Amino acid sequence: MTLVGPDGFGRLDVRGQLQTDDGAVLYLSYTGLLDRNAKVQAATASGGETRYDDQYFRTMPRIESGDPRYAWVNTTMFVARGRIVPGGVEYEAYRVT
Repeated sequence: MTLVGPDGFGRLDVRGQLQTDDGAVLYLSYTGLLDRNAKVQAATASGGETRYDDQYFRTMPRIESGDPRYAWVNTTMFVARGRIVPGGVEYEAYRVT
């Protein structure tokens, strides 16, 4: 879900489940900010894309798993930046050490 404020920024609140290639299930949730500037609006309207530096698009992903192989994600902080791509978004995520 994205709520757009009067300042033009979208407030992100996303939650979902993912299944890894090796069968583990991960729960992913994140909040964030997206500057819905002219480049974002043009890409969204045309089905185009933006580059990571075209907008302020930052998130704080939280990943959880009950699978022992992925227990490390339960105690790890992540940050990510995003961009618009055809049909959705793409993130570049980093583990904070």
